[in-house]
Amino acid sequence: MFIPKAKRMTKKAPAIVALILIASLSAAGCTVGLPSTSSPTPTSTTTSTTTSTPIQTPADYSSALTRQLESYNLVMEQPFTKSTNARGNDVYKGVARNATVLGSKNVTFVIEKTKSKAEAKNVYNATVAAKLKEGYKANRTNAAAYKATKAYEEVWVGNYSRLWFMCNYGQNLILHGWAFTQESYGSS
Repeated sequence: MFIPKAKRMTKKAPAIVALILIASLSAAGCTVGLPSTSSPTPTSTTTSTTTSTPIQTPADYSSALTRQLESYNLVMEQPFTKSTNARGNDVYKGVARNATVLGSKNVTFVIEKTKSKAEAKNVYNATVAAKLKEGYKANRTNAAAYKATKAYEEVWVGNYSRLWFMCNYGQNLILHGWAFTQESYGSS
């Protein structure tokens, strides 16, 4: 079947006119009634990524302090436990005795992690003043012997009847900072 060229063109003409019409309307920015084939223009949105810092619980050095004393041939009668004092500082308390001396007395250790050297010194000075007020007598010989080890910034040792008390302050490697330490034993 033969279709004359003029008839073929008349069938394609409406399609060509429609394409030209669509092209001209699109160029003019008019899209009424025409389906949109392009994606919408992205709008600027700000997304803020908030990284939440996990709540850090203060480290508990009780086990490390217990192991340290055990390495000095002390038997831990009461391993260190952690608490917080009125100053907001971590305080570790434990009770130990000398494993190499038969019938040795229990010694109570109280270690306070301070915020600075100045705070450690202030707590040390206040404690020494309080012990002197309670009637303790300074034992300069023992204090000098402890100070000679260079393990402490300052050391004070005192006796009151059968009571013995030592306090010091200095850098504590386990607590990673300044600490004030008390050791005591005896009975009245």
